[in-house]
Amino acid sequence: MFDFRYIKGMQILAFVVLLIQRAEAQDEAAAPPPPVSERLAEPYTIDLLPESPEEVAGDEEPSTEPPLPASTDSQTKWGPKTLTGDFFNKLFSTRESGFSFGGRVTQFGFGIAGGIDRPVPSPLGEGNTFKYTGRSEYDLLLDLEKLGGPAKGRFLMRAEQWYGEYGSVSLRAGTFTPPVFPAVLPPRPNDPGVPYITNMLWTQPLSPNWIVFAGKKDVLGSLDQDIFAGGDGTDQFVNQALIANPAFLLGMPYTSFTAGFVSTRKWGGFGGFVYDPKNRTADFMQLGDLFAQGIIVGGEVKIRTNFFELPGQQHIGAIWKHDQQLDLRFAFEVPAGSYNAPDGKSPTLWNSYTIYHGFDQYLFRFSQKPDRGWGLFSRAAITDGNPNPIRYFLSAGLGGFSPLGQRRGDTFGAGWFLAGASDQFGPVPTALFDPKNGSGVELFYNYQATPWLNITPDVQWLRPGMTNLATDNAWIYGLRINMTF
Repeated sequence: MFDFRYIKGMQILAFVVLLIQRAEAQDEAAAPPPPVSERLAEPYTIDLLPESPEEVAGDEEPSTEPPLPASTDSQTKWGPKTLTGDFFNKLFSTRESGFSFGGRVTQFGFGIAGGIDRPVPSPLGEGNTFKYTGRSEYDLLLDLEKLGGPAKGRFLMRAEQWYGEYGSVSLRAGTFTPPVFPAVLPPRPNDPGVPYITNMLWTQPLSPNWIVFAGKKDVLGSLDQDIFAGGDGTDQFVNQALIANPAFLLGMPYTSFTAGFVSTRKWGGFGGFVYDPKNRTADFMQLGDLFAQGIIVGGEVKIRTNFFELPGQQHIGAIWKHDQQLDLRFAFEVPAGSYNAPDGKSPTLWNSYTIYHGFDQYLFRFSQKPDRGWGLFSRAAITDGNPNPIRYFLSAGLGGFSPLGQRRGDTFGAGWFLAGASDQFGPVPTALFDPKNGSGVELFYNYQATPWLNITPDVQWLRPGMTNLATDNAWIYGLRINMTF
């Protein structure tokens, strides 16, 4: 039952509704604003099929819609694309010198009705509460060609930090997938306010069809990405299940050293990578133990589609992990001196795998621009089931640009997911958590208040997978406010 002690969350929602209504009235009287550009570093995220308007422009018919207002890289007729505008470049001429600065601050005010309903040890907590979490990212992008390096080369450095309540309500839901996933990143629950270097990535095109990359990189956005359900939780969905596939993400380091290649083709693309399995969030450039704990290898193929004469993509990939992972049959046990663990430590397994598939398909486009429209998305995955705690995963939904504010840049999403629990849990984790299949539904509407500010009401219904901790379903509700600078 909903607890009215947490009515302050609903008061925040009411305030935002009034703000949106006022902004809509102003927007109707003004000239239609241009589309909003994405955050600074997103085009340099390694994805096997970047959505490039230039790549498909030759196959499209001329648009009959009126042209959008002209804009520059840093200023539009609607206002600056970032909170700081062109301040850094005008003051230091940084862009011409090969340096670009940027970042964003994201605020999460989320409540939970239901969730964990019994005392639990930290960092878990009980449900029926409302929490605030903030997260900041700071990007420095180097154009290596302008700095005297190889042509088209780029180097991205990113720092991240969190503050407030770690995880927001994510550790109070009793679910496999955190319902406010960005609030648990970077994964350092005891270090509020501490910035960590999560990306130091060199990207080098060798030709129009071949790109290599190496360095330190966070795992988000690297693979199994959907147009309508991806990113890092600061511009689309916030539940991890609808951001990145939990079938492989639960066993991956958040950030570590990696190297690989991407090959783009007119029909799609393919690529592969190796990853150090040690989590390097708190490391800077400690390379002495590189791959000492094992190795992670993965690859993916993407194919462009044109069903119903509308663009889409299908992808299939696999990940193999060779590192020590906890054997679910003996998890939380310490059978000292036994056949399985003579040294008193829980037994481990060395190898695991995940095979996955996903697709996007536009159902409607507002213009001939390839990124203006909405459509379907879906993911599916199967794993070994031990050591991976999720045996299979399914998700599907609708998303894209909203017809209510598509020229301004509003987006929306409606998604469903099912996380199938492994059936190989041993007696101790079964007694503690009683893992079962978890599922959920998430709805969000991303209102682009200005080119640098968007406000996102979000609501979720969840069936927890840890049924001994959360004996009832949970409702998640709240706001995400994102500012780009």
